[in-house]
Amino acid sequence: MNTLLVIGLVILLGAIGGRIFKKMNLPQVTGYIIIGLLFGGSFKGFLCGSMIDSFGPVIDLALGIIGFMIGAELRFDKFKRYSRSIYTILFCEAFLTFILVGTVAFLITQKMYIGLILGAIASATAPAATYSVLEEYKARGPLTMTTLSIVALDDALALLIYGFASVFAKSLIVHQRPSLVATFAVPLLNILISVFIGVVAGTVLHLVLSRSRDRERVLPFSLGTVIFIVGISIFFKVDSILATMVLGLVVSNLQPADNREMFDTIKKFSEPIFILFFVLVGARLDVGIFNQKGILTLAILYIVSRSMGKIAGAYIGGKISGAKASVTKYLGFCLFDQAGIAVGLAIAAFHMFSGLGAEANAAGILIISIITATTFLLQLVAPSLIKFGIKKADEVNRNVTEDDVIGNHNVKDVMNEEFFIIKENNSLHQIIDIMKKSEGYNFPVVKMDDKFLGIISLGEIRDTFYENQMDQLIVAGDIFREADVVVYADQSLREAVEIFKRKNISYIPVLEHADSEKLVGQLEYRKVTDYITKEVLLRQQELEV
Repeated sequence: MNTLLVIGLVILLGAIGGRIFKKMNLPQVTGYIIIGLLFGGSFKGFLCGSMIDSFGPVIDLALGIIGFMIGAELRFDKFKRYSRSIYTILFCEAFLTFILVGTVAFLITQKMYIGLILGAIASATAPAATYSVLEEYKARGPLTMTTLSIVALDDALALLIYGFASVFAKSLIVHQRPSLVATFAVPLLNILISVFIGVVAGTVLHLVLSRSRDRERVLPFSLGTVIFIVGISIFFKVDSILATMVLGLVVSNLQPADNREMFDTIKKFSEPIFILFFVLVGARLDVGIFNQKGILTLAILYIVSRSMGKIAGAYIGGKISGAKASVTKYLGFCLFDQAGIAVGLAIAAFHMFSGLGAEANAAGILIISIITATTFLLQLVAPSLIKFGIKKADEVNRNVTEDDVIGNHNVKDVMNEEFFIIKENNSLHQIIDIMKKSEGYNFPVVKMDDKFLGIISLGEIRDTFYENQMDQLIVAGDIFREADVVVYADQSLREAVEIFKRKNISYIPVLEHADSEKLVGQLEYRKVTDYITKEVLLRQQELEV
């Protein structure tokens, strides 16, 4: 099959799988992964071999966008509020996981170097599925903020832990004295380069967008920058997710808090890419890995000890730092996902061990097998556990956007029902008296039986004075103009807002229904947007008191 046919088929099948799982009250991302598994190499589907390898750039792009969107959520004004608890929890959950998994692996294999490597890899948390679930369920609150912050910082800490563990593991095999410089220099340099790339690119992107008045340029500039950052990170062999996280963080904090157009645009554009990404993740999972002797047992013990480390570490860190109860109790469930960086570190360990003799080579194979097997299981169960955590913390559907508010309202919910009307036989003098009582610019005109006729604006009155100066001879029926558009009380607010934007108008009369000429209210664009903004802030602040 050609590439475009495969992409179209994968996105359609993934969307169907996600929809089915949503109907089953399960995260859609699990549906995407299951679809990939069914059509991947495990079941001899079309997503295997060279076909799936050709989608490497798509996977890199999806991870870059996910990193960018996570960074965008880490605004300093919110981050400062939870920063003490975030850092405390981060170190507690990462190091406790490292210790527990490392100890269990050592007791089973009797190899300290295997324990060091598996413990280090276990400390990492994958951001992709975590962000996807939080976004799907519109989560917002202390738990969500802490989760996003942890997964953003976890990669960097995991790299440092792995750098430490890998040097000592290698020294145990070859009986050499470990170098502390080598232990920390390489991962630290990797992190610093990633941060530098993200800061520079974020600053430049902010300057470009702040000087551009063309809204159509937002998507190509922002998406192009994300792609460029991913590409340059791959070129320098540094962490592209960390670089794009810093990019999103910098741009988000340099721009006004209410300016989310860039992130909303990328979010809408990236949905098919996310579906494609998670289907491909599922396709890479190999059921056959569990046929290897001892793998299933060690994989289960790895998951149990890793889970205990994440849950207990988050709990202890939360208690020490005085975090909210919802964070302390449920954060661990949101840190179960394991994917990209864990697999990458496992591959790095395999390459490190491959040239150190037969025993080391066998250890490398074991490590990569365990990480592959556990990633398989965690990719399937982690989304549901993340959902459990945010649901118990009561943070589902808290991240309300303007689009959500608009979608949940009809015109009658926000229209102004107290307004001044002008009768068609009102004289010019009477019209002026009515206008003096109001701060409005547009006034509806009705017939004697209250049926809607049209509109008189202050502009029409001004022109009438200039041209006629015949107060007693001019009545409202002579100078009104027919309305360009009307809306109906039971019409969706979304349609009304789209009319405002499309017609570039600021006032719309509201009629009772499509078969009626009765005027029941009016919409003013400024008041509608004020209502929407206040409603969003009110709902979003409920958990942040």
